[in-house]
Amino acid sequence: MKVNREELLKQLQTVTPGLSPKELVEQSSCFVFKDHKVMTFNDEVACTHPVCLKITGAVASKSFISILQKLQEENLDVEVKNGELLLTGKKRKVGIRMEKEILLPVETVDTPKHWTDLPEDFTDAIKRVQYCAGNDSTEFLITCIHIMPDYMEASDNYQVGRFRLKTGIKNSILVRRNSLKHIVSLDMTQFSETKSWLHFKNPSDLILSCRKYIEDYPTDDITKYLKAKGTKTQLPKGIKDAVDKAEVFSAENVEDNVVVVHLQRGKIKIKGRGISGWFSEIKKIHYKGEEMAFSIAPQLLADLSQNYNDCEITKDKLKVESGKFSYVTVLNPIVKKLKKKKKNG
Repeated sequence: MKVNREELLKQLQTVTPGLSPKELVEQSSCFVFKDHKVMTFNDEVACTHPVCLKITGAVASKSFISILQKLQEENLDVEVKNGELLLTGKKRKVGIRMEKEILLPVETVDTPKHWTDLPEDFTDAIKRVQYCAGNDSTEFLITCIHIMPDYMEASDNYQVGRFRLKTGIKNSILVRRNSLKHIVSLDMTQFSETKSWLHFKNPSDLILSCRKYIEDYPTDDITKYLKAKGTKTQLPKGIKDAVDKAEVFSAENVEDNVVVVHLQRGKIKIKGRGISGWFSEIKKIHYKGEEMAFSIAPQLLADLSQNYNDCEITKDKLKVESGKFSYVTVLNPIVKKLKKKKKNG
């Protein structure tokens, strides 16, 4: 069969959120093809998308994506022969080992039956609160986004963000931040909730399913911090430019991309540090309190300074609140309950 290389590449790239570099489940590092669809599944995220290949089997994702990116042909001849997926172009041929038997346990993912339009602000809410979740896999709650009928929130125990909206979710659920974050760039327009999964769909029929959990979440304690009152001031103009420069280095810390904000009387310092170096910049601010410092995701700080430049500062907190979004960062842990053990929904 003849396929368009760029079309195939785009279809494969849309399902990469479901891949795992480690074999957490069988064939979780593979693209699995069946019934004119390509599937991926890593136990937390499952992806399904129509594909132009009419084949059945599993192919190693890393080598398949890499070779498609390096080839230059507009169209490729594709066939399955002797346990290999063969790609033929102009004077070149590629053979990729293909497993005929499908072992990927995608049947464990609930099948959505009814779809509902995704609330207008849902993606914006994910975009903002995701940066407040943490990365420590030993502390389950801080790695999640908490979704309620009227808002969603996240906290890494030192910062918290809450976005108020009608989510369309009936009861309290938790979803891993690293699962939900993918919908921000995938133009999702519909969702469906099943017993153990939250599903999203876009106009190209990509379905991304995120495992959900039922677990107590310390919402009342977080609400207390969001009610903090302090001295009102404004974040200085130009912070975004300073953050962009600091992130050149902080982004080298893939698992912990944060910049440090240091507040002193009359000035604020933004600093980003990475493996290869560091950058810092000082700006003037109307602040007369005690010295304080906190870490924050550079993308979130840039967004706050552009859209919510008014803030309140206490001796140990910085709060930004405007419209539907509230954000607080503190110097001490918010609540010990955030270290509770996970429980599958």
